[in-house]
Amino acid sequence: MKKDWNRLTFPELYVGAIRLYDLGYRKESVYWFYSAQYRGRQFGVLLDQTKMGTIGSPGFELFHAQNAFYQLVGPYINGYAFGDMDGLAKIVERVQKEGRRIPDLQAAYPGVTFKNKSEWSPANTDLADGMNQLVSMLKEKKDEIRRQRVERGLEEKFSKLTSKELPSR
Repeated sequence: MKKDWNRLTFPELYVGAIRLYDLGYRKESVYWFYSAQYRGRQFGVLLDQTKMGTIGSPGFELFHAQNAFYQLVGPYINGYAFGDMDGLAKIVERVQKEGRRIPDLQAAYPGVTFKNKSEWSPANTDLADGMNQLVSMLKEKKDEIRRQRVERGLEEKFSKLTSKELPSR
């Protein structure tokens, strides 16, 4: 999957993130998860929602899949990821940088109607720039976030999890 990285769809990235997490490659899963989340949001902002269809249509199903994946997987991967806010900030910055390049969405998502290509670059720039808020929060509110994690039991639940290094091939 890594060699086909630029052609992967956001559902494929979410599934990869889940699998990596389950196999103990949790730091790598955080990168995959945030890449999936970015591509899913990118899909959503570039999709022509007036032409996405209804239940059973690829545009409709994928649009709603983004939120479903995030809601189901997010609590686990974010629970782990927010235990290392410096590392998470670096991952978010990397995803933000990589996300500025728009993949061939029509090839990745056949049967989906997107907005006019003239709208893609400004919409994607806004999406990428919006990640600055998350990076700032991770850097500036570490103590507050850690306190909330402790209060909610997340620190205890996730701090014991380890992460293996993904072998390079």
